[in-house]
Amino acid sequence: MRVLVEPYGHQLETLPGERILDAARRLGYQVPQSCRNGNCHICAAELRAGRVLQGNAVLERGEFYTCIAEPLNDVVLHWDGVLAPGELPIRDLSCQLIEATPLHAEVWRIRLRAPAGRPLNYHAGQYLLLERPDGEVSAFSIASAPHEGRELELHIQARDQSTLALVEHLRRERLVRIRAPFGDCRLAGPPQRPLVLIAAGTGLAQIQSLVEYCLAQQVTLPLHVYWGVREASDFYAAPHWERWEQESRLYLHRVVSDDAAYPGRQGVLAQAILEDLADLASYDFYVSGSPGMVYGTFDTLVAAGMPADQLYSDVFAYAPRD
Repeated sequence: MRVLVEPYGHQLETLPGERILDAARRLGYQVPQSCRNGNCHICAAELRAGRVLQGNAVLERGEFYTCIAEPLNDVVLHWDGVLAPGELPIRDLSCQLIEATPLHAEVWRIRLRAPAGRPLNYHAGQYLLLERPDGEVSAFSIASAPHEGRELELHIQARDQSTLALVEHLRRERLVRIRAPFGDCRLAGPPQRPLVLIAAGTGLAQIQSLVEYCLAQQVTLPLHVYWGVREASDFYAAPHWERWEQESRLYLHRVVSDDAAYPGRQGVLAQAILEDLADLASYDFYVSGSPGMVYGTFDTLVAAGMPADQLYSDVFAYAPRD
C-alpha cells in the first residue's frame, strides 16, 4: 500500500500486513517514537484519507497510532517530525560573529560560531537562513564543511544597500540568528562517481563545502571545479583556492564570459565542460548559480549526453520551471 505523509510529501510503500511505523523505519526514515522508553502516543498521526486497521478497529479519519496500524488501501496522513533518509532536523541557533573579512569584488567572508554544546548538523552543500535586522531572512550557502564543527562560513556579496546593511549589522552586533540546514543539493556520504562542481560568482561557497568535505573524507575520485564570472574583476580571493591547486585529484578552472581582455579561459561554463570532458554519463554534476545559469547549463549538458538525474541544484526546488 502507498502511504503519503503530509506536510512533507514523503511516500512510503508498505508490505502486506506491515505496520506504518515499521515500514517507515525499514525504508530509512527517522520517525517520532519512544515505545521502548515507555512513552506512548509519540508516534501518533492524523488520518486524512483512506482506511487503516488498528487492533480490531477500522479507522477512516482522526488520530491513530502508526506503531500498531496497518493500511488497508492507499492512505494520506499528517505525521509531524518525519525525516527522510539523510535528512537532518532544522534548528534555530544564535551564532557569534568571529570574522568579517572582505575578499574583493564586494564579497565578505563571514565566519560564525554556533553555541557551545550545540554544533549544527548539516550536509556538505546545504544552506542556512540568516535573520536580517527587520526580521526577514536571507538564504546563504554554508561554505564550511561538516567536520569543521561549530564554525560556519558564508560568502556574502554586498552590492545592494540591503545586503550592505546586513553586513554592517553583523559587524556591529556580533550576534545573529540562523535557521538550518536546508537544501537537497548536498553530499550525505562520499560520492560514487567523479564530480563536476560548477559555480557562478559566490556560488563557489556551496562548492567549497563540497570540496572540503571530499578532501576530509579522502575521496580519491577526480573533482573538477569550474568557477565562472562575467568579468575577471568579479573573482574574489577564494579562501582555499591556492591549497586546492596542490591537490592532484582536483582540476580547477576559472572561466570569464564577458571580458575580452581576460588572458585566461573565456566563454560559458557549460561549453568549457564540453571541451574538457567526453563521457558525461561518468560524472555527477553539482551546480550553484542563478536559475538562468543553472537551467542553461542543465539543458546544454543534457543535450550533450548527460543523464538528467545526475545534475543537482537547489534551483530545481526554489525556482522550478514547467
